[in-house]
Amino acid sequence: MVALRKITIKGIANIGTVVLDLQQITALLAPNNYGKSNVLSAIEFGIGFIQQLPEVRQKMMGLEPCISVNKFIAGKPFEFEIEGSFDENTDFQYGYSFIWKRYRKTEDGIVDTGGSIISEFLKIKSKTGEKPKFTTLVNRNAPNVAKYMPSQTGRCDKELAIDDKELVLNKLSNYDDLFYHQHIQDIRNIRIVDADYLSDPVEYFAIKMVIKDEKHKYLSGGQIAAYLYNLKKKDPDAYAILLSAITVLIPTIESIEPIVISANNLKVDDDAPYEFPDQYELVVKEKFNNQQTRFQYLSTGSMKLLYLLTTIIRASREGVQLLLVEELENSIHPSLLRTLLDVVAMFLGDTKLLFTSHSPNLVRHLAAPQLYVGLPSSKGEVDFRTIRPSKVNAVLQIAGAGEMAIGEYLFELLQDTESDPSLIDVYFTPKKA
Repeated sequence: MVALRKITIKGIANIGTVVLDLQQITALLAPNNYGKSNVLSAIEFGIGFIQQLPEVRQKMMGLEPCISVNKFIAGKPFEFEIEGSFDENTDFQYGYSFIWKRYRKTEDGIVDTGGSIISEFLKIKSKTGEKPKFTTLVNRNAPNVAKYMPSQTGRCDKELAIDDKELVLNKLSNYDDLFYHQHIQDIRNIRIVDADYLSDPVEYFAIKMVIKDEKHKYLSGGQIAAYLYNLKKKDPDAYAILLSAITVLIPTIESIEPIVISANNLKVDDDAPYEFPDQYELVVKEKFNNQQTRFQYLSTGSMKLLYLLTTIIRASREGVQLLLVEELENSIHPSLLRTLLDVVAMFLGDTKLLFTSHSPNLVRHLAAPQLYVGLPSSKGEVDFRTIRPSKVNAVLQIAGAGEMAIGEYLFELLQDTESDPSLIDVYFTPKKA
């Protein structure tokens, strides 16, 4: 399974530069309106751009909500880079950039300019040699021409004519005889899932038909009940672990049972255009109730929690590289945050989790490299950085002396940096260019 280790984003919305070194669990911590959601959206945009058709990419290069109007960012290209490994012996770096469309009024009406891919690269490194170093397989520094390595004994010097709306990566995916063809396919198939479990949890547990080709959400509607029904049937041990975690995090729950409501009893004529599919529902037994009830009668927090954990299990089992979650702490009492993070880490496997939070309570449960703090910016740009390793102990000591949790102290420090910006460079890692 491809593993992601680092993501770099530049030139989109209010993001000048954001560089994230991904841990198994990574958090973006900041008050509201500091750009946490924009970072998640930019990651989805960057990966989605790789996987789209040229005509869709052309539209993406003109999406108004993504085009920056910040005077320090406007006019700069969008740049997206990912680093990771294909396996334990092979690392990779891949990136591209494009110029956003610009709309201008003329005598003939509105015309647009720009909207072209201007650079792209792919490098791999085998860690089995004496002096491992990256080898360039793809190099593009102009919209309509690129160079690539045609064979293991060659160099990255074979020219390739290409449309400025097309990625070299996608064009080379048709070259089945390339020695790195599988690496290209692996990058194109990277999966990043937004666990949109906050929108309307009641919807996720209502009785619904299962729509197999529904792609806009990872688990939606009745799919979660159907998924858990099949998980219990095919992998009862995994289901038992999930149920055990839920009963620890929600002590009033004794059992959760996914059931199927069969449509076999419905009579349908042979020439009918369709048949009713089976439907699925979750029922739950709580300690103080004398019967099972529908899961959607529980609290919103309980529903969100089951949806989150089920999504993580599914993502891990299906080889998703990165899971994105907004406001993880909204589904759990602060006293159980440590337990929740432990459960999440256990379920993730090789999948990584990036979540946003504005809760100081989460900070005490995360190591410094896992925590990216949103900092105030005089330019109105998103700015997320980690605490300097040399300052971690100092932050802990100061927080302890003031009888504050480390999260509370960090939020107080953020307020101090607004009046004294020099504190940012004292306590936080340098901003990446």
